[in-house]
Amino acid sequence: MVTEAATGAAMIRMMGLGLVVGVAFGYALQRGRFCMNSTFRDILLARDLTLLRAYILALLIQMVGVRAMATLGLFGLGITPFFWVATLFGGFVFGLGMAFSGG
Repeated sequence: MVTEAATGAAMIRMMGLGLVVGVAFGYALQRGRFCMNSTFRDILLARDLTLLRAYILALLIQMVGVRAMATLGLFGLGITPFFWVATLFGGFVFGLGMAFSGG
């Protein structure tokens, strides 16, 4: 039987892993000057698909990376319940970050 402490430790490990991967990925995107607005602008106005290819590559790496980490047992994949209040709060915080960063 899984104890509450074991579940809490697993949750902290998952959050730590998410923080490390998120910071590393965010740093790479920021330093690479990735911007969805620029991507669509370049596609429509300049007919340049360079940033779109970069986003597709990042998505493929993320998909393989998540599956590899789950296979190594770093976290489990599964269907989680939908928390609408947390989703609204997260979207609000994301929007504030976009506004403050000039996006």
